[in-house]
Amino acid sequence: MAMATVMGPAIKVVSFNLKRDSLFAGVHRWEYRRELVARMIQESGAAVVGVQEMLPSMKADIQRRLQDYSVFGLGRTKRMDNEHAAILLRNTDLDLVYNETFWLSKHPEKSGSRSYFAMFPRICTVCEAYSRKLSRKIRVFNTHFDHVCGPARTLGVKIILEYMHKMNQKEKLPTILMGDLNAHPESKPIRILTENLHDYPDIHLNNVYDSKAFKKICNTYHGFRGKSNGNPIDYIFVTDEFVVEEVYLDTSSSEGRYPSDHYPLVAVLGLKETAGDAAR
Repeated sequence: MAMATVMGPAIKVVSFNLKRDSLFAGVHRWEYRRELVARMIQESGAAVVGVQEMLPSMKADIQRRLQDYSVFGLGRTKRMDNEHAAILLRNTDLDLVYNETFWLSKHPEKSGSRSYFAMFPRICTVCEAYSRKLSRKIRVFNTHFDHVCGPARTLGVKIILEYMHKMNQKEKLPTILMGDLNAHPESKPIRILTENLHDYPDIHLNNVYDSKAFKKICNTYHGFRGKSNGNPIDYIFVTDEFVVEEVYLDTSSSEGRYPSDHYPLVAVLGLKETAGDAAR
């Protein structure tokens, strides 16, 4: 007979495209938003934050303002600068065990490599960390897919799944995949992940939007306008070890100003444990 599942401690994770700085952004320049971004992350209480479009200067600002967090990941170019798809771990919650950045191309270990007709090199950062709240290690992938080329996005899914499988062969851990995937729910890359349309029996992912904890699917990109009448392009997927307790978009603003042109996607995750485990 199957043992009952009971709830244990939980952690909060966030996927957040910061919107890279640009000389042409006007009132949306990073210098006018960095305090809002830092405040949002600090007040979220998240243990894990996956950020996209973080330039080196933005990284320095984040590190100065969020000293409770450590930042992991490399830039996407050959010199490993420019945009980062970095992972922030809150120091009081998680101890880093391992981290790596790889490229979403046919040569993932080659810095600056790109896929097909992708506009830019695209990357994924992975961290393994011990969670004090969950009392075990977890594995987190954070990525940012190409915004133009569909086949590049599909290849990105393939490369990440290959890495998950390879890492599972060494040690299978509860796993989180998050990021700006630049794809709508019915697109091929999202269907591969949501419906587990792959050949890896050791990987089964769940889309947090499919959780009963999420009330209404809507857009995550809003262009600093605060709209909410479209499809998401930002996602969080989790393996079966996790229970999704809460999912929401942080649509907050300050005096009409938004920290980014994307809403942060937030999930509260617990680990499944059997009644027998809880009794021990």
